[in-house]
Amino acid sequence: MTPKPRRALLLLAAMLAGCANLAAISPGDSAQAVEARAGAPATVWKNADGSEVWEYPLGPLGVETYMVTLGSDRAVREVRQVLSEEYISKLHVGMSRDEVRRLVGRPRAIGFSDRNDEEIWSWRYREWKVRNMELYVQFDRPAGTLKRISRFQVDTSDGKRH
Repeated sequence: MTPKPRRALLLLAAMLAGCANLAAISPGDSAQAVEARAGAPATVWKNADGSEVWEYPLGPLGVETYMVTLGSDRAVREVRQVLSEEYISKLHVGMSRDEVRRLVGRPRAIGFSDRNDEEIWSWRYREWKVRNMELYVQFDRPAGTLKRISRFQVDTSDGKRH
């Protein structure tokens, strides 16, 4: 096997191992156990009550982002996969960038439209575990608030939006 395919297989195995490790995290597990299974979080959100939310995006090509909530006692309270209809449906016009990030995690891409003075964030996710979807949120750049939400089905055979 040549080096490039071998590297691709190792990367795929590492990504799949990360999924399995996040699925193995349960309420009551310690922060140390979470880091041992899933590694360091991409982002740590600190809350006023002393709790934290650790963000684990499985991207940039992944379709899942996990949020692990730790109590002030450093024990897991909750594990959520937030690139799902349950969380995406909570997005609404007027939200701040920070509120969107805390709800659905880090976008896989950020772009800009000078014509409309917008900042555009995108995610890929899987709807009902079968359809590949793309989510776009457009922010009014000067105001920093969510202005439009769009979703498109991505046909994996041709890569086009529908």
